[in-house]
Amino acid sequence: MSNPETPLRMDDLPAVESVHLVKSLDLNHHGTLYAGRMAEWVVEVGFLTTRAALRCSPDHLVCLRIHDLDFRHRVEKGASLRLRGEVVHVGRTSITVHVEAFPFQPDGSEETTTDALLTYVHIVEGEARPHGLEVEPPESPRLRRWWKAALEARKRR
Repeated sequence: MSNPETPLRMDDLPAVESVHLVKSLDLNHHGTLYAGRMAEWVVEVGFLTTRAALRCSPDHLVCLRIHDLDFRHRVEKGASLRLRGEVVHVGRTSITVHVEAFPFQPDGSEETTTDALLTYVHIVEGEARPHGLEVEPPESPRLRRWWKAALEARKRR
């Protein structure tokens, strides 16, 4: 992927965003967004973020672990959610992604509804293989905080 002599900056890796409208079929028995649906959306954005960073075929990725998935606010039918995924840790065969969900607001306000850390593994012929992406630790304070959280989460296996 990258030249070992010039590793990429983690802050420069692509972020991926998606927007979802919460519909009746997304609701639980309380009439709010079903946690399973949110988990599906979070895993999907994490997968796409990892794929964008590695520039690889979907056949070469698998979700290994959802380390943390925190629901902070209920989401009602009719709400629109913006999900954003960013790479926060790069291992030899794996990548850990932070995905955050916000209400989609015209004014751009961002109160986190849900966030998660997920690890994906690069596979070839069913086996974990080095992906070749070399990245320096993040410089931005926000990504550095998530980088440290990813390191801690990976220790808790």
